[in-house]
Amino acid sequence: MTTGGACSKITAMKDKIRSFLLRALPYLVSAVGGILLFTVSLDNVKDPAVEGLISNMSASLLAIPLVFLLYDYTTTRVSRRLHETLVAGMNDKINTIMLHVLLSLRKMLKMRGRSTRASIMAMRNMPESRIVREMQIRGEYIDLLGQYYEELENLIIAFGKENALTPEQVPILAALARDMSRLVAMHRLGGNRRVVARHIVNILGEVNDWLDSGSDVSKNFDQILTAATAPETDTDTKNTQSK
Repeated sequence: MTTGGACSKITAMKDKIRSFLLRALPYLVSAVGGILLFTVSLDNVKDPAVEGLISNMSASLLAIPLVFLLYDYTTTRVSRRLHETLVAGMNDKINTIMLHVLLSLRKMLKMRGRSTRASIMAMRNMPESRIVREMQIRGEYIDLLGQYYEELENLIIAFGKENALTPEQVPILAALARDMSRLVAMHRLGGNRRVVARHIVNILGEVNDWLDSGSDVSKNFDQILTAATAPETDTDTKNTQSK
C-alpha cells in the first residue's frame, strides 16, 4: 500500500470517528444528565412526590437517547443497504456500456475471435500507429458510440447526484465521456485519422482505469463479459428454434 493510500485511509477513519462522536454527544449528555439527576435526588430529596417526579425525569433522560440511538442505527443500516443496492445497479449499467463500447471498438479495429479480458488488454496495448493502420470506422459504429456517450452522460449525472460514484471514479467517467464525444465529432467532421486513433487509445485507457477503480467493478464486468460472450448451448438453440 502506498503512503498516500495509507494516509487517506487514516484520514477517512478519523472523519468517521469524529462524525460518530458528534452524533453521539447529545445522547451522551442526556444520559449523563439523567444519571446525575437520579444520583443527586437519592440523598437530597425527601418528598416522595418530588422524588418520583425526578426519578421519572431521570428515566426519560436515559431512555430517550437509547430510543434515538436505535432509530439512528436502524436508519443508517437501511441507508447503507440502499446505497449498496444503488452502487451494484450502477456498476451493472455502466459496465454494460463499457462492454458495448469495447465491442464497437473491436469492430472498428477489425479484431476477431471471442472477447475476453486478455483480448481487451491486447487491444488496450495496441500502439497508436497500428490503430491508425487497422481502424475501419463505419457510420453505424459512430452512431452507436454517440448513443453510448449519451447513456453514459445520463448515468454520470444520475449516480453523481446519489453519491454512488467515488471521487476517483467521477474524473475517469468524465474523461471517457469527453473522448467518446470528441471521437464521434472528429469522425463526422472528417478529422485526421491519427487524432481519431488517439481518442481510441484514450478511451481504451479510461475503460481500463474504470475496471481498476474497484474490485466490485472488475468482478461485475467479468460476469457481464462472460454472460455476453458465452457460447450458445444446444438447449439454448432448441429453445430459440421452438420460439
